[in-house]
Amino acid sequence: MASIDSSPREVQVGVAAWAHWLHRYFLGALLATYLLSGLLPGPGSVIREFAVTFPGGHQERASMLLLAVLLFCAAAVIQWSQINDLLERPWVVVVGLLTAWLGPALVVLAFGPLLPWLDMHDATAGMMVGFAVVAAMPVANSSAGWTQNAGGNVALSLALIVLSILLSPVATPNVLKLMGWALSPDDVERIEKIVTQFSGSKFILWVILPSLAGAAAAWLAGQRRIARAKPWFRLITLVTILVLNYANASLAIAQIWTGERPMVILIAAVMATAVSLVGIVLATLQARLFGLSRPTWIALAFGLSMKHTGLALVLAGSFLQDQPRVILVVLLTTLAQHIAAGVIDLYVQRSRK
Repeated sequence: MASIDSSPREVQVGVAAWAHWLHRYFLGALLATYLLSGLLPGPGSVIREFAVTFPGGHQERASMLLLAVLLFCAAAVIQWSQINDLLERPWVVVVGLLTAWLGPALVVLAFGPLLPWLDMHDATAGMMVGFAVVAAMPVANSSAGWTQNAGGNVALSLALIVLSILLSPVATPNVLKLMGWALSPDDVERIEKIVTQFSGSKFILWVILPSLAGAAAAWLAGQRRIARAKPWFRLITLVTILVLNYANASLAIAQIWTGERPMVILIAAVMATAVSLVGIVLATLQARLFGLSRPTWIALAFGLSMKHTGLALVLAGSFLQDQPRVILVVLLTTLAQHIAAGVIDLYVQRSRK
């Protein structure tokens, strides 16, 4: 923090200007990132597979480190009054958690009877498995970065992330059972074991610790220094989101261009978009029914429309390697929910004007 606080004013102004410019045109930058991933996917694949070795020999992919950066930046600029609001109205978190799982599950249940009409049984079977896995996932870590960047209730966003991952060993298998035709009992049991492992040491390391570190940095630096550093946090958050999307999109584009049928891609894209749209609609209904503030709606809109597709990829890669369309569905959902997040961010910017 000392280096940020003591940097020349010209640098501070420059960083603030770049952060403002990138935020203003972020949706366009996001779409350009996807275009770049199709034209030049190589560096994205390198980012996805690059592993950092920690003392003791433990390795972790760079993507997890980037997610930790998003959580750190979000926690560092949190407004403590927002935590008081959550303590006074904990039901906002409870309702948000319920709809975060039930909303996408309803999308899967609605599309299930419709897909056989398309007479594409060989394609739709794998797609339904993929969307069942996505629907059962907790809230995406990256939603905190979007919330922080849009001026939303960061405390609520972090609460949705932490609690949904903490509850995922119980919630994920039960949501999958709700969509029972999609997966066998053996697959559900495997998911439960993997999610339980994720919610143990990895949960503590990559969710709790970055959030606590950001909050501690904010407390040690003080309100004035954090206010001066906000443009840095904003710029770092925006760039990190673009890098993560470039890495994920590089894998998705490579799979789409391997000869998948256009109709399969179209159906998967429609379902992926529906998952995000249902989350936005449910967030808006909650905000209007309960008279919630705009920052709270922003946090709910991002949280309910973004699923932890990184964990979904881990699960799919562990026991569904023989169904490549499951991976395709997860990757398309990742792209769709970040485009939806970009649209939400653009709407928030214009509504302020």
